[in-house]
Amino acid sequence: MILDIKFSCLPALPFRRRVFCLGFKRCSVHFGPFTLAVVSVLCACLVTSALGGTNKELRLAAGKKCSGRVEVKVQEEWGTVCNNGWDLAAVSVVCKQLGCPTVITAKGWTNSSAGTGRIWMDHVSCRGNESALWDCKHEGWGKHNCTHQQDVGVTCSDGSDLEMRLMNGGNRCSGRIEIKFQGQWGTVCDDNFNLNHASVVCKQLGCGSAISFSGSANFGEGSGPIWFDDLVCHGNESALWNCRHEGWGKHNCDHAEDVGVICLEGADLSLRVVDGVTKCSGRLEVRFQGEWGTVCDDGWDSDDAAVACQQLGCPTAITAIGRVNASEGTGHIWLDSVSCQGHESAIWQCRHHEWGKHYCNHNEDAGVTCSDGSDLELRLKGGGSRCAGTVEVEIQKLTGKVCDRGWGLKEADVVCKQLGCGSALKTSYQVYSKVPATNTWLFLSNCKGNETSIWDCKNWQWGGLSCEHYDEAKVTCSAHREPRLVGGDIPCSGRVEVKHGDTWGTICDSDFSLESANVLCRELECGSVVSILGGAHFGEGNGQIWAEEFQCEGNESHLSLCPVAPRPDGTCSHSKDVGVVCSRYTEVRLVGGNTPCEGRVEVKILGTWGRLCNSHWDMEDAHVLCQQLKCGVAASIPGRAPFGKGSGQLWRHMFHCTGTEQHMGDCPVTALGASLCSEGQVASVICSGNRSQTLYPCNSSSSDPKSSVVLEENGVPCIGSGQLRLVNGGGRCAGRIEVYHEGSWGTICDDSWDLDDAHVVCRQLGCGVAINATGSAHFGEGSGPIWLDEVNCNGKESRISQCHSHGWGRQNCRHKEDAGVICSEFMSLRLISDTSSETCAGRLEVFYSGAWGSVGKSDMSATTVGVVCRQLGCADKGSIRPASSDKVEHRYIWVDNVQCPKGPETLWQCPSSPWKRRLASPSEETWITCADKIRLQEGTTNCSGRVEVWHGGSWGTVCDDSWDLNDAQVVCRQLGCGLALEAGKEAAFGQGTGPIWLNEVKCKGNESSLWDCPARYWGHSDCGHKEDASVKCSEIAESKGSLKAAGHSSTVVLGVLGVILLAFLIAALLWIQKRRQRQRLAVSSRGENSVHEIQYREMNSCLKADDLDLHNSSEDHFDVQ
Repeated sequence: MILDIKFSCLPALPFRRRVFCLGFKRCSVHFGPFTLAVVSVLCACLVTSALGGTNKELRLAAGKKCSGRVEVKVQEEWGTVCNNGWDLAAVSVVCKQLGCPTVITAKGWTNSSAGTGRIWMDHVSCRGNESALWDCKHEGWGKHNCTHQQDVGVTCSDGSDLEMRLMNGGNRCSGRIEIKFQGQWGTVCDDNFNLNHASVVCKQLGCGSAISFSGSANFGEGSGPIWFDDLVCHGNESALWNCRHEGWGKHNCDHAEDVGVICLEGADLSLRVVDGVTKCSGRLEVRFQGEWGTVCDDGWDSDDAAVACQQLGCPTAITAIGRVNASEGTGHIWLDSVSCQGHESAIWQCRHHEWGKHYCNHNEDAGVTCSDGSDLELRLKGGGSRCAGTVEVEIQKLTGKVCDRGWGLKEADVVCKQLGCGSALKTSYQVYSKVPATNTWLFLSNCKGNETSIWDCKNWQWGGLSCEHYDEAKVTCSAHREPRLVGGDIPCSGRVEVKHGDTWGTICDSDFSLESANVLCRELECGSVVSILGGAHFGEGNGQIWAEEFQCEGNESHLSLCPVAPRPDGTCSHSKDVGVVCSRYTEVRLVGGNTPCEGRVEVKILGTWGRLCNSHWDMEDAHVLCQQLKCGVAASIPGRAPFGKGSGQLWRHMFHCTGTEQHMGDCPVTALGASLCSEGQVASVICSGNRSQTLYPCNSSSSDPKSSVVLEENGVPCIGSGQLRLVNGGGRCAGRIEVYHEGSWGTICDDSWDLDDAHVVCRQLGCGVAINATGSAHFGEGSGPIWLDEVNCNGKESRISQCHSHGWGRQNCRHKEDAGVICSEFMSLRLISDTSSETCAGRLEVFYSGAWGSVGKSDMSATTVGVVCRQLGCADKGSIRPASSDKVEHRYIWVDNVQCPKGPETLWQCPSSPWKRRLASPSEETWITCADKIRLQEGTTNCSGRVEVWHGGSWGTVCDDSWDLNDAQVVCRQLGCGLALEAGKEAAFGQGTGPIWLNEVKCKGNESSLWDCPARYWGHSDCGHKEDASVKCSEIAESKGSLKAAGHSSTVVLGVLGVILLAFLIAALLWIQKRRQRQRLAVSSRGENSVHEIQYREMNSCLKADDLDLHNSSEDHFDVQ
């Protein structure tokens, strides 16, 4: 069968059943189907190979050397290229292949025309890196579906033959942008055109900097092609066509979008301020193209104002925005959204919207205030001192206030610093006087808080805006009432003096409460209040006496935060100046170093500077000392006394700092019973000396730090997790456990809490071994996070962080489950009397290492006795009395030679001989009688006067609410003053000082002491000292000793016996009620009683409280060296 098939092997040469093979030799063949298919494939391959091997050429026709129609020569025949898929990548290949410039490449050419002959290529697709056009992909030689009207051309140029001009703007440097390319003038579309583009145009034309640009054919519509659209210029290009673009002539615009520019040399520009207070303040106006107009304040800031001030020839030290008190402008609003960098010489060189294009009204007209600072003033008015009040400013002789829109503690802090008033405490104040109203406002919004004055804050605005819906800015600075303690013989004690504004004055003792004293101690970094002392205890002051009562709540950080009230009578004398004793009393210094931040550690105790023993000195202690001395952090604690051994006293005090404290006075300290120290054991420290350096919680540290202070990877010391402290237990070795983690103290849950866990706590704190592991918040509920739960120690770990647990913060507990511990090194104090009811008189005993023992009376002073009485809650003083006359055997004594300086709150802080348990005779023991916890003051006899009671370390008064003769009867009986004659009210014997301890006292009259009477909780009162209660009794009290020796008169004796008999008759009915009443008003010894109750009661392995004496007697073999 012969197939009659039409096909072609060469382009456009169809034939039937014949083929021209290589060499064009004619063959006439009859094909079978299979043969025909094979031959056809081979023929096509041979033809393609033949053309690929043929020499090809490229040229540009009908144009210049490097522009024209693209033509390709194949098989000695020239042909064109179709424009389907033709792009700039292909243009670039053509230009490079012909050796033409590639700075400017474009499709098309000047005076383009259609070609003739073959169309060799179509759908050309180049990557741009090909060396020849025919290396690009295409449909195949001669394969196309085009006409010669679609012939492509290119323009390859270095830009030297391109031209640019500005038209219709009145001069060569202003007008519509036109570019001559490929022989035709064309325009530029305004899409995405900005000042960067305009800058390139002006620079290219030699017209200076760009002033503005405008689109929407503002200079009239052009004609011809639109050469550019969506240009992307950075501003540093040498010609507009060097900016990135989509291609010459490629756009989606019409001539209604033609863009134009105004360059500096073609502009008519000027700047002025009008309607202001001075020639350098007011509303800003710009003259543009012969007309004056304003500037909109959108985005207007101090950087923009600085450029304007410099352009105006005004001072630039302080530049503010706002048009002051100038009126609104009229006419054009030329500029909007101005954004200057600060280096520009004129505001129109800054970025801005097109001239005249804005979204503003004239109530948004921008203004400036330019100043050198000499005509600016800041002050606080109405707060009673120069450091509190409404923030008022006077700028260039115009007075106004600061609006509190955007006003906060950061801004307030800058004001306080600028005025030399310390730091800002709050954004309010107690009004003393009215401040006149104003219509001119200053607005602060961008203070960082580290500026030295508000004038340094960015973008403060003066005038031009209303403060409607806001209030005037207010502040109370820390120096509003700046306290100090004067006349004390130890640190942190003395007469209270307060600087109000610039004047120092004293405070009347009736105007200063316990809460106020606590705030004062806290502000002075003196710890907490120990006692308030009235009657000019520290000597009379002179000068001003402030006639105001401080009404602190007690949680304020500064005295300036406390409200005050005028004293009703307005009178007081220096004989009633109040004094305060705070808890910190130790002075510390470094001696012998080359700088103030290194040296031998010395402390001042008992009025004597002495070296500190290094037996318990560690890096935690050193870090706190360096912080206290403003010397940064501790770098090292060298041994072997590198700063000299020194001479004189060697104090054996042991500080127990965790490293988190700010002052050595915050660290627990023990001196009682401390071991002896050799001359070479002198504590030393080298601090970093960088006062701004402080200890922060570690970002990351080892899970098992050996010390609470560790080094991070960058070598900076930080506070690691796992430090411990015991709280509310009456000593550092008993109490609720608190652990430090991530900068916060938190508690431990008592789930699975046992003696093994408690042992680790005691070991870590250096408190011996655990006697008891308490739960159920025995030492009170803590606050903050509960850091650990299900702690499971084997008892051998050195730190609690080494024990297994659920992990930091992972728990399901509440604070009622807080764990506690009592360690063997826990110390307690008591007075053992002949009668079990007497708690404030008797033999002085100390509990140490699990056993009670006596305290020797060698060197026992009145100061030491006072410390004992205060620690036991038994008034503030006492006396040493002879030993009991009862014949007793020798008892064990723990310690002797106790010598307390002024200042300590507990006996543990007093130096003594080392612990040594030995038998001693009764004559060696200390017997103390503390003063009564109730007294009468300012009466005509010692059995009349204002009732005062001792509680919580301070004397306080009783409020007269519900005060009657039954209450007075109990007071008179308690003081041994016979019967009550009168129950005085309303401060009949003068106003007292300090806290008002009791209120709503409701005695029946037969109670033995005031504490047995129902009353409100201690210190809970809504009274003032003008309501202090008093009594008049029938007799004059004898001394306590004579009362005990001789007794009362027979009448009193009979009366007392009658009361006792009556009490016995009804004892069964009243016993429960009496017990509850005693519990309500019992005076605790600062948490230690609770420790005594549970020391040997909760754990089976421990003795009961009733067996303490038996425990002592069975421990005769025990001895501590």
